[in-house]
Amino acid sequence: MSISNPNTRTRRNFPQRPNFRVSVIIVNEKKEILLVQHRKANRYYWVLPGGRIEYGESFAQCGVRELKEETNLDIKFEKVVFLSEAIAPDRSRHIINIYATGEVLGGELRLGNEPMLADVAYKPIEELEKITLYPPVADKILKAYREGFSKLEYLGNLWV
Repeated sequence: MSISNPNTRTRRNFPQRPNFRVSVIIVNEKKEILLVQHRKANRYYWVLPGGRIEYGESFAQCGVRELKEETNLDIKFEKVVFLSEAIAPDRSRHIINIYATGEVLGGELRLGNEPMLADVAYKPIEELEKITLYPPVADKILKAYREGFSKLEYLGNLWV
């Protein structure tokens, strides 16, 4: 008789819990959106600033903390405008994304020191669809921006 060791099980043997991430949409008075560039191997792409929620942290606390870590900006977390998921086809990863608007209160824009961060910049929001943005939500952000971020929308599974 063989007894399996639970420490040797692989990720596929039992369900994992999803990761929750908060992304913050900041548009300044010049109609520019704040983006952070990530580097993964030799690939570069832009994301909304934000990151993973820590245990016991609210959406707002996560957004404020992540913006400070990635951009050195102090922000006010405003309202949740999108929800989406990213579920890998093999079910190995499941991420729940919470997107909210925010307002800069202070701080000097500066790139954080996390290894995957390559750049931080404001880009014209009307040119957002020309930028490689992940998850691919540029069209949704533009539409919601033009409508004043008036409603909460579920964007579905955005695994890329």
